[in-house]
Amino acid sequence: MHDADFVTVARVADVAPGTGKAVVVGDREIALFNVEGRFYALDNTCPHQGGPLAEGWIEGTLVTCPWHAWTFKLTDGKMTLGEYASVDTFDVRVERDEVQVSRTPRSA
Repeated sequence: MHDADFVTVARVADVAPGTGKAVVVGDREIALFNVEGRFYALDNTCPHQGGPLAEGWIEGTLVTCPWHAWTFKLTDGKMTLGEYASVDTFDVRVERDEVQVSRTPRSA
């Protein structure tokens, strides 16, 4: 990916380990998570009823929607209970103390 494909969305210190934060990349709201110093990004909208995944519960590399407890893998956006739902995931990189997220989702 080219540098132009990434947008700075936060500083490393803005997202403490074990937490999530909603950020904006282009016209999309993205949920950014810090799991033990590694960052993950996925669509912030749960496909069930639109719950904000950035406000969800994190356990390892899983996030659970705070509205109705649908759980997704931070690594690939797939739902843990079946193949019928997923959310887009985005590449993340850290440059110095800036967290950057790709403008386009990863390929399925």
